[in-house]
Amino acid sequence: ITDIKGLVARETNGTFDEVFDSLELDQYNELHTVTNRLVEAATDARELTHGIEDGLNTIDGLLLSQSRLQKETQEAVMRTRMVPVQNIVPRLHRTIRQTCRFTGKQAVLEVAGADTMIDSDVLDDLVDPLMHIIRNAIDHGIESPETRAEKGKDPKGNILLKFSRQGDHINVECTDDGVGLDFEAIKATAILKGIISKEDSPTDDELIRLVWLPGFTTKEQTTQISGRGIGMDAVHNQISVMKGTLNIKSAHEIGTTVELQLPLTLISVHALLISAYNQSLAVSSRGIEQIITPGDGDFLQNNDLSQIHIDDQVYDVVDLEALIHLPFNRENSERTVLLVRDETGNMSGISVDKVLASKDLVVKKLGDYVPEIMGVEGATILGDGSVAPVIDLPSLLRGSMSDTLNPWIEQLEQTNVQTDAPCAMIVDDSLSARRSLAEYVKDLGYEVLTAKDGIEAIELLETRTPDIMLVDLEMPRMNGVELTAHVRADEKTREIPIIMITSRATEKHQSMATSAGVNVYLTKPFSEDTLMEHIHNLYQTPRRTA
Repeated sequence: ITDIKGLVARETNGTFDEVFDSLELDQYNELHTVTNRLVEAATDARELTHGIEDGLNTIDGLLLSQSRLQKETQEAVMRTRMVPVQNIVPRLHRTIRQTCRFTGKQAVLEVAGADTMIDSDVLDDLVDPLMHIIRNAIDHGIESPETRAEKGKDPKGNILLKFSRQGDHINVECTDDGVGLDFEAIKATAILKGIISKEDSPTDDELIRLVWLPGFTTKEQTTQISGRGIGMDAVHNQISVMKGTLNIKSAHEIGTTVELQLPLTLISVHALLISAYNQSLAVSSRGIEQIITPGDGDFLQNNDLSQIHIDDQVYDVVDLEALIHLPFNRENSERTVLLVRDETGNMSGISVDKVLASKDLVVKKLGDYVPEIMGVEGATILGDGSVAPVIDLPSLLRGSMSDTLNPWIEQLEQTNVQTDAPCAMIVDDSLSARRSLAEYVKDLGYEVLTAKDGIEAIELLETRTPDIMLVDLEMPRMNGVELTAHVRADEKTREIPIIMITSRATEKHQSMATSAGVNVYLTKPFSEDTLMEHIHNLYQTPRRTA
């Protein structure tokens, strides 16, 4: 337009050279120069924009490639942490043999899914609960061979341990073919301890949950296997720490099944990002059965009690902000409800303001300087660099129910005479021998203290008095004979049984150890069954921490 108008203006004004026609020679003024510069700037801007778009597309492709590479690296790291369940099966078989010898019963262990891969840390933490469950199955469930024969059963009891993977969780089932739980004995013990009254009629599920309480046991006599009330209580606590769930099913004369569900790994967690009080929170998906969006269910309000009706079921609803003590707007009715199954198997609803996203997050512990917060697993760093707490809803619900259980727990702690596990001290200068012996004694149900020589053992004795000591003869700084003489000279430790384990088999060494006060003298190599019998014979009622 500028060129045309400029041409017309030149023609009307007659300002161009008459020697050349306007078609023969173009003539320009300052307006043409400015216009051309503007056109060139616009063209350059357009080319620059296209270049930036190409660069952004390239970066987007690189980000996708990097994301895939990071995912593959994470999966590779996770695979390096995975170990088969078969690694712990020999220890479980040994627990079966030991428990059968103590109780005089017979049982065999069958393991299914031993090739299932699981995080090594999770598997290590799972060993103790499984051994507790197996001991309880033999001591409380499996009958004696004579009784089983009278009932037409195989004299040898059968315990089936089944491992399977379901998504990001590991399912473990331990089933025995014993008599099942004695609900009448559980009820009688609960009445005796004042937990329930004679007029109450608890259901079987309610009676099963009593087994998880600290100090609760139906055994009248305390043995090394049971009677101290720390069996299923210890299992329940350990599974809760591992962010797993525990469920027990029992049928009379058919058997008992203990079901465990554990996360595949404790490093990462699948979580929902939600908005609460203008900040982002990460809610672990553990226990979440269903997400009910606004409008999917019918809300019922009865005074301060909120409920939701969905699929012919009515669930109590509590606001997440109320559980974590955050202010919120109660007038907002467009809230999402998460149906959560707590650790007792009950379903309840937790309403949240808004679900923002669903992600796999890496959880970082809060550290030693932050006290334990009920319901908070740790924290995670989001993509924008902000830090969000990771909330575990079943643990949060358990914390809200603790006020109801506290009177029962206090009552049990007052009436229960002894709940501490027996303690054994192992003193050996060989690291491999000390670790293998500690693992073996721990499998017997003992809490284990270790020391590398007599001096370190004496330091430990000042803070804890063990129930039995296993010492080596030849050690630096203070040998086993000198340590034994020191123990026997102290009135507080004089009665501690001492087993000396050494490679010296001469009569001279044995006589020296016996004179110092050693109860049992074993020479290497020794039989684990022989050592177990000596420990069992020397075991006394465990002492409390000095």
